[in-house]
Amino acid sequence: MYRLIWFVICFFCLTSCKSSKEFTGFSYDPVDVTNTNDKELDPQPKRIIGADSPKVWVSNEFDGARANDFYALNDSTFEVYIAPENAPINNSPWYAFKIWSDTVRMAKIQLNYRDATHRYVPKLLSWVQADSSWEEQWELEVEYDSTNGTATFDVLLANDPIIISGQPLHTSSKLKKTLWDREIIGHGFVKVREAGLSKLGRPIWELDITEVAEDQKAPVLTLVGRQHPPEVTGYLASLIFLEELTSDSELAKKFRQTFVVKAFPMINPDGVDLGHWRHNAGGVDLNRDWSNFNQPETRVIRDALSWMKNHDLRRMFYAIDFHSTNENLFYPINQEVKTTPDDFTQKWVGRIIENNPETEFRIEEFDTSSPIAKNWFYNTFGIDAITYEVDDSIDPEQLDSVSRSAANLLMELLLEEWEKSILEN
Repeated sequence: MYRLIWFVICFFCLTSCKSSKEFTGFSYDPVDVTNTNDKELDPQPKRIIGADSPKVWVSNEFDGARANDFYALNDSTFEVYIAPENAPINNSPWYAFKIWSDTVRMAKIQLNYRDATHRYVPKLLSWVQADSSWEEQWELEVEYDSTNGTATFDVLLANDPIIISGQPLHTSSKLKKTLWDREIIGHGFVKVREAGLSKLGRPIWELDITEVAEDQKAPVLTLVGRQHPPEVTGYLASLIFLEELTSDSELAKKFRQTFVVKAFPMINPDGVDLGHWRHNAGGVDLNRDWSNFNQPETRVIRDALSWMKNHDLRRMFYAIDFHSTNENLFYPINQEVKTTPDDFTQKWVGRIIENNPETEFRIEEFDTSSPIAKNWFYNTFGIDAITYEVDDSIDPEQLDSVSRSAANLLMELLLEEWEKSILEN
């Protein structure tokens, strides 16, 4: 098994060469993505729109919503038109809207996108009074038209609104409650502080998790999440990691007595709450701004961590940037690049694959030229780091089991590497 794993890793290492050319974007990036100065937005008008008679209503008047217009195509089919915050933009068309009807009826809903084709399977969310929240009830079966990129589904409508969204809603105002509900915060060894503010003044929260004394030398693990608003499965994986890091297990206790964890679960709260496809309120892909730092969100993380460079008591050791895509995908730094600790990601990924044989993973190594989060960690601290991508449509039980496995394997290996570094020095 190990031979197969290392064959895959070595293959990608050999086929992913370092480049001396100026980075202008990955193959899936739009033109000008590395220009991270503010770009003009095309805000969606917040409103309630009615169509047909008796009326079917759609609203985008809530955090996380995205629905630019609404039409009746005929007496049973309705179109929701969805446009991005600005363009050009990656094919990550987020949508979320409330919908209801004056009468009980079946309706066919067609999602029509500008500058994109359908990506996220629609989820039906209904209001749960006991929890005072919108919770996912089920996924809807979709008929996809590959010619025009639309998606169509049937739904039963009534007077009580439901929400149709690309992923479950996890907006910025819910973050601290979610951390409490998951028992991530509320411990004596977890401190929560406002690291800074987003472009529109929303707080960016930092969690400091450790049982190490302030005057004791300790390595640091950093977790970053939600740079891209619709990438909810990666965000949920990061929360499961935090659950394991703050658990009562003997491994977690030993880890906290050795390591400091710095976690930033949601660094693009504006984009999340505005229902953006990918960008922040400056119209910029934050994960291309880790060189120029033109946007306040990336500056917040930089300023919260840079003081540890060459610090006597706190040594940055490893970093994970959580995302989502259409598969479970690891983006390590090229194995040929010397990091401290060296080849950590390749070792960790190998263990994840071995311990989760029922889950399909892919590995794609990259050089350190692009202005993305993991490369900033390497270029600033000399450490290894990874972009950790979770399948958009992963089964919730599989997401839970893989994330817990990966988190515990991470703690085990980080402890091994730290002990090794102490012996070597």
